[in-house]
Amino acid sequence: MEVKDYLWLMEEPVIIADNGNGALHIPIEILENELDLLNWDTRNFQWSMYKDGYASLSVAASLELLFEIQDTNGGLHQRFLVGACNFPLVAIAPIQDWLATAKSMCIKNAATDIGKRFGRGINKEILPDRSTQLEKVVQKTKPDNKIMNQFLKAIEEKDEATITMLTNIYDIKTD
Repeated sequence: MEVKDYLWLMEEPVIIADNGNGALHIPIEILENELDLLNWDTRNFQWSMYKDGYASLSVAASLELLFEIQDTNGGLHQRFLVGACNFPLVAIAPIQDWLATAKSMCIKNAATDIGKRFGRGINKEILPDRSTQLEKVVQKTKPDNKIMNQFLKAIEEKDEATITMLTNIYDIKTD
């Protein structure tokens, strides 16, 4: 393939929208229409839910974006890109279709590797705000008898690792 075969990928995106927080994005409908020119598909979409250190329910997801690009000689070249995302569910409230949102975000993330037309560098001047400190919310559960026995045994054996682990997880009163 020649350089001229790729020049259109370096053009500005067709439509850019503001997400309301100062960051820009290409709406998924527009991005999918642009990807249609590349005979695109996805595979290996995977996701998992987790509680982060602030007790917020979050989702992490990834997928592979497949597309074909045709050179000036008519030859097709298939490419595979990986896209990923993670976000707390409260970040998209009141939207409840978080799985579709995660898949869309993964597609957008993978597509940026194709070129500027698909969002590469769209927010390059935005730096994360590191000055905001989140207060960590710890919700410890009440230990059952089995856990209390394990805790007491750890105290007898002076097993600091187990004591620390159990007191981090459970609301253990040592009075």
